[in-house]
Amino acid sequence: MANFETLFKPLFEIFFVHAKSQPLAFVLAFIFTFSITPLIKDRLTNIEKRIDEGRSCPAIPRLGGLAIFISILLTIIFYLAVFGRYTPNGIEHLELEAISVGALIIFFIGLLDDIRPLPALIKLSSQIIAASSVWLMGIRVEFLANPVHYLDHARMSAFDLNDISSFAITVFFIVAITNAINLIDGVDGLAVGVCMICSVASWAINLSPLLNQPAAAIFAATMAGSCFAFLRYNFNPARIFLGDSGAYLLGFSLACISCIGLTKKVTVVILSPMLVLIFFIPLLDMLYAVIRRASNNKPIFKPDLEHFHHKLLKLGLSHKQINYIFYLITFIGGLISTTILGIDIGIIYLTISFFIVFIWLFFSLVMNYKKQK
Repeated sequence: MANFETLFKPLFEIFFVHAKSQPLAFVLAFIFTFSITPLIKDRLTNIEKRIDEGRSCPAIPRLGGLAIFISILLTIIFYLAVFGRYTPNGIEHLELEAISVGALIIFFIGLLDDIRPLPALIKLSSQIIAASSVWLMGIRVEFLANPVHYLDHARMSAFDLNDISSFAITVFFIVAITNAINLIDGVDGLAVGVCMICSVASWAINLSPLLNQPAAAIFAATMAGSCFAFLRYNFNPARIFLGDSGAYLLGFSLACISCIGLTKKVTVVILSPMLVLIFFIPLLDMLYAVIRRASNNKPIFKPDLEHFHHKLLKLGLSHKQINYIFYLITFIGGLISTTILGIDIGIIYLTISFFIVFIWLFFSLVMNYKKQK
């Protein structure tokens, strides 16, 4: 009985005791996004059009990222206005400000690209500027895991990075994750759903005593709630698209949350393989795209229809089937990662995931059934 209380008491306190806990951020972001998205969809329906083989299809707006951006912003403002702070411990080390500044830059670049496509060099330069601003404000990778550590524990677990190498690795990581999320946004609901699962995993991981990053945990909860609500309108058949603005925003924010935990040698060694598991699908797809385009002497940034989801479409799988496959792979990666940190963290991850699945089934089986009848 004592072990049971020891295991579940922290879980109970996290979800039901603290008024400024992460579930509040999740619920607020969900409500904001769920309410704002249809308004944006209706306003933009007559502006945005999807062209298919020269014929106009029913108008599907591509600026869905605006709803996610507004909901995240409103959630942050709510916390600051009501509680005077964003986390139970206040705002520490400028994490919130750093992510907000970088996300603002990356979002507007994506928004401009959605309205009128920008050259790849301008987009890449803007992403580097956004990532650089985050590094300057303190979100940075300061150590690099030593691969030999996993084979020989007697050796040093991580390498110290100087400012130059820290800057280069941090910027490269953030830009890579930002573009990786954007690349998988080729099937209705795929990028948003994968980001939601990654956000839930990041939420649970940052609650671990090893990291103890309340700002990152609440920001991850905010993103999870926003993605979950947006998925209601973006899942196949999509009524609104995420757009580059939304994909960039989600990828950039997830990368920054990951970097917050990479400030200690012990966390770098533990989190490095976890990040690979959590972002397995986006990273693998991006790596495959780079190798494929380079081997065919094609520009790396030139879009094509050879991503994993495109190949599965050609095999005859539907959008929903592809989503479920990628969701499952991402979920398993998150489960392994959180369980490595401890059974209690794994239980938190499973609890949040169970709650989301329950709400999803309620909407799918109950609300949609009534609407169809």
